[in-house]
Amino acid sequence: ALTYRVGHHSTSDDSTKYRPVDEIEHWKMAKNPVTRFRKWIEMNGWWSDEHESEVRNRIKKEMIQAIQVAERLEKPPVSDLFTDVYDRKTRDLQEQENSLREVIKKRPNDYPSDVPL
Repeated sequence: ALTYRVGHHSTSDDSTKYRPVDEIEHWKMAKNPVTRFRKWIEMNGWWSDEHESEVRNRIKKEMIQAIQVAERLEKPPVSDLFTDVYDRKTRDLQEQENSLREVIKKRPNDYPSDVPL
């Protein structure tokens, strides 16, 4: 699918510097594919505000339960931050891990004590 990016590329990007605000607003309001899809499924009787409210409430409860379960699990070790993507650690990742471990040693009170190092 090809669509217009309404938001900025990142938090450091201000897209109004290279495109007019009225263009962004036009796409946000008139051409937004999410808004258009919602109108279409509502028009066909497949969605309603009531149904959305029910779904949001159910999902909120499910998420709270999932968070509670996750909070009871043992936390993964710090090393998982650096070993879960590549087969072998790159030099940059090794440097980042060493740097983080040094900071944790210097400022242990700033980091959770229940996270294995």
